[in-house]
Amino acid sequence: MLQGICVDTAATTVLEKDRKYFLFPGGPNHYYVSKFPNANAHTGCFRKSLFQIVQEDWPPEPSADNVPVLDSSKIYEAKLIWTTRGYQAKLGGTYYLRPSGTHAYFWYDKELKRPGGCFPLHWFTEFREVNAEETETNEAVLETKAPECEIKEETPKNFEQMSIFDFVE
Repeated sequence: MLQGICVDTAATTVLEKDRKYFLFPGGPNHYYVSKFPNANAHTGCFRKSLFQIVQEDWPPEPSADNVPVLDSSKIYEAKLIWTTRGYQAKLGGTYYLRPSGTHAYFWYDKELKRPGGCFPLHWFTEFREVNAEETETNEAVLETKAPECEIKEETPKNFEQMSIFDFVE
């Protein structure tokens, strides 16, 4: 995914001059153009010459020297501070980690039911160990089932099926 500024509208009513758009490859000479970072939400396919590519600066990857030593048998809560451009939607989120060497598998929930993937540990900060009590409490809540409702499927004694339409034969 690229971003570019429209330098020429080419007499179209869809494009606005000097506006930034998301650009997706559409063959050797064209881009699919979108106002959103979603290739499926494009407004059309236009010539590459209508856009000037904008290079946005991406912050440098943090150093791997500052990672604390973590126990791989424990679960940690941490904040994601850096990713590659493809995972930028996950930035700033708090995740639950299980360390594995220099990387960590991460989940969206304390119960580790919704996996998110595996990232290097130095992409995270503000590590906090999740107590076993917190995890057990949450698991106990999940194991409690709602009582089942009784459904009676008996037909009343004076039941008569009604018809909305009367068919004449």
